[in-house]
Amino acid sequence: MTRTIFPEPYDVPIQEDPENNFYNGVAQCVLHFSNGKYKVITNENPNDLLAVNVVSYNKTEQGFVELVLKHYKEATSLDDLAIRCDYKSTKTFTRHFKQKFNTTPKQWQLSIRKNEVIDYLENTDYPLKKIASLLGFSNVSHLRDFCLKKIGLPPEKIRKLDK
Repeated sequence: MTRTIFPEPYDVPIQEDPENNFYNGVAQCVLHFSNGKYKVITNENPNDLLAVNVVSYNKTEQGFVELVLKHYKEATSLDDLAIRCDYKSTKTFTRHFKQKFNTTPKQWQLSIRKNEVIDYLENTDYPLKKIASLLGFSNVSHLRDFCLKKIGLPPEKIRKLDK
């Protein structure tokens, strides 16, 4: 499964903000590259949908953006992400990150995590224990606390909102 969850989701028909390029509920995504090649991305499970974020960047910034997108999931801290992106200074990494992503690394990762939680709750019937495990929460209680503090609702209510 290829899944990308990034901040600020919106419905496809309402594309009033040209800066916001996040699409939920994608059944299939076809990427056409500048070299003429293309890649079709679909989900292994036909009942699940994809969320796709389109990040626009200058070719000279390509390396930085690609490194962040490649390493953010496995990074255990901001220092770790900076190191994985070939930065010795976390302060320099954070400054560069803000310039490219228009937010801090911590806020960006928090937005991604919130959207991952919402996506799993709204688009799957997975038990809370499985969602907690998939998203790196140590237990269901931590998932529930995260939902209450960061989203403002318990997981059960988030799940019911979509039904």
